[in-house]
Amino acid sequence: MTTVHTTNFLERKAAILHRKDDNIRRLERQLDLLGMESNVIWPEFDLGASPADVVFYDGDNGYDGIFPWPKGFPPVPLIALISTEAPGRLEWILSQETSAHMVKPIQSSGVYSTLVIAFSNFERRTVLQDQLRALETRVTQRPAVFRALLMIMEQAEVRDDEAFAMLRSAAMNKRQSIENFCTHFDEQTARMLCAKTAPDKKGMQ
Repeated sequence: MTTVHTTNFLERKAAILHRKDDNIRRLERQLDLLGMESNVIWPEFDLGASPADVVFYDGDNGYDGIFPWPKGFPPVPLIALISTEAPGRLEWILSQETSAHMVKPIQSSGVYSTLVIAFSNFERRTVLQDQLRALETRVTQRPAVFRALLMIMEQAEVRDDEAFAMLRSAAMNKRQSIENFCTHFDEQTARMLCAKTAPDKKGMQ
């Protein structure tokens, strides 16, 4: 079960990438009631020049290149303002990794719940992306672990499970993951590790 954390948006900044109209004026009023600062921009948008914690944008008229970041990698939650259900348009909106949407015409309520959903979805996606990157890094480092195991098995003349135990202990002593520890593992490191464990092995015989 997912836990939803309600959020205080006081003093948060919202960029509104949309032409000024009655919908946007209603949105600005709702954001103001929540204690948020809003800035209406169209069509050029520079996140550096207009810092924002969330971006509302015109989902009906958005286009590739409208955002100053790589497609699908927004640094803040995106909320699409839409009035069309054309499949091609919805596909484009989803391709931007939009966190939530509001249907136009904008009503006098619903902004708060949309913000909560947007921030929650954005946080969840960020966590998943970080976990995926960590897994990808571990996979790319696996060959280094295999090489280190072979070095230890050869020099210490031990089985693979014993070599892995030695490797794990050494990594823990360095307060590193096994994968990171093995990244710079070489013959000299293997000799030093085997030399340290040699007395223990003799004592056990």
